[in-house]
Amino acid sequence: MSTIDARELLSGWAGSAARMDEFTLVSDLLEAAVARGHGRGLELERARAAVLAERPALAAGLLADVDRSVLTAHAHRWPDVVAMASWAAQGDAEALSTLIRAGQGLQGGAALTHAYLLAAAAEQAGQTELADGAWRDVAAMAPPTMVVSRRLLVADVLHRSTTDPDAAAESIARAAVTLKEMLPIPEDEVRPTLDVVTRLEARGDRAGAWLVLEMLAALRPAAHDVVALRGERVTGGGWWRRNLPGAVALALATVVTAVVALTDRPAWITALALFVTIAVWRWVHLPQGTGLSKVDAQVLAASRGLTPDVPPGFSVETRTRRARRAGGITAFLGTTVVTTVLANGPLAELDATHEPAVDAVAVWLTVVSVLVGRLAGPWLLRRGTARAVQQHVDGVRARVVAGVRGCACVRAVGMRGIETDAYVAGHLVDADPELVALAPTLPSATLAVHQCPLSQTPWLSVRSPDREALLFRGTLARVPDPSSEPEPGGYL
Repeated sequence: MSTIDARELLSGWAGSAARMDEFTLVSDLLEAAVARGHGRGLELERARAAVLAERPALAAGLLADVDRSVLTAHAHRWPDVVAMASWAAQGDAEALSTLIRAGQGLQGGAALTHAYLLAAAAEQAGQTELADGAWRDVAAMAPPTMVVSRRLLVADVLHRSTTDPDAAAESIARAAVTLKEMLPIPEDEVRPTLDVVTRLEARGDRAGAWLVLEMLAALRPAAHDVVALRGERVTGGGWWRRNLPGAVALALATVVTAVVALTDRPAWITALALFVTIAVWRWVHLPQGTGLSKVDAQVLAASRGLTPDVPPGFSVETRTRRARRAGGITAFLGTTVVTTVLANGPLAELDATHEPAVDAVAVWLTVVSVLVGRLAGPWLLRRGTARAVQQHVDGVRARVVAGVRGCACVRAVGMRGIETDAYVAGHLVDADPELVALAPTLPSATLAVHQCPLSQTPWLSVRSPDREALLFRGTLARVPDPSSEPEPGGYL
């Protein structure tokens, strides 16, 4: 007879969580293993997980036998490195310096492990620039997880251009596009977006957080939680504030047109006033929002003018530009036809006797209609694509669910969100009672054990009220049952 190796089972779930960079859950699962009496030999693994989970005091306690003399040693063991990271995370500058040097010359998996520890320790110690560089090193050594990707987005947005609106918009766009394509998608889970926003605000970049939300909400208007987050951060005026100079110029041009029409003055006066109006509308703007730099205000205005991202098709910028152009051309042609019909029909006599006045009004109508058409084009496109946006979101969900049909025990170490729900409901079955009895308990989450009906692989689902559902693959190993060993003295 044999029994399930509980230590291997719990370590397997923790290992899968580690590969998904779920640092806090890794630490929780390892501590749960200790609570169940299976923590022998896990001190180093627990300490490393504690550093990454922002629990440096726990890590330092687990490695209390590491002496501070390691800070001046020429060679280091992994317990020394993890202990240094725990001290550095608590603000020990000497430990941080030694931790940096300890990574010199490391390669492969050792270099990756060190980079993770350095990034986490520097982040907790407030050395944000050092942490940003370490996270970039992590991404260069292995395909970045979603956690690492979000750290990189924060650094990219923080270092966006302060002089070039186009370059600044590119940084914001990279963040928004990455978040909209990240699983779970923003329509299903806002936590990845909130993580980026919270980290930006914690580092003093409220404007960057707002801009990311603004662009993401424009690209994905069906992500209602993202739209709500944006609404909580909007300050100052919007579209009307930005275009107030143009609106004033248009009002003055309207007065000029009325005077020209009533006094039979030349129509070119109206044309000149409208030319000035167009110039003001195009180039003179007040900044939208408050607390934004000139460049950020321009990025905000550009973000608010974007249409939803509904692939396949043209880029968002191309669709928006074409919508403005189509709206303007349609308005111009429509106004031209209407004024021509009126001038040669019901208003023919008035046109013959007051030609300058009629011409002035016609010019005014044409210019105003073109302006309105250019503004209405993107708005109508946004309204018209609402159904397409929802269809695209539904399509993404369907592809995610389709990707977890059948056995995924070889190719997947874990899943998130609707992947978890689909795999649990569509493939996994209830685990054997022997496995269920070994399930850990966490105070902040509800855990359940499932099994693959084909491979018998145990999967652990973790559900918390404040985030998406998670699923981790475990390891099914058995050890001989001590009670079933043969009695000594018999023949072999």
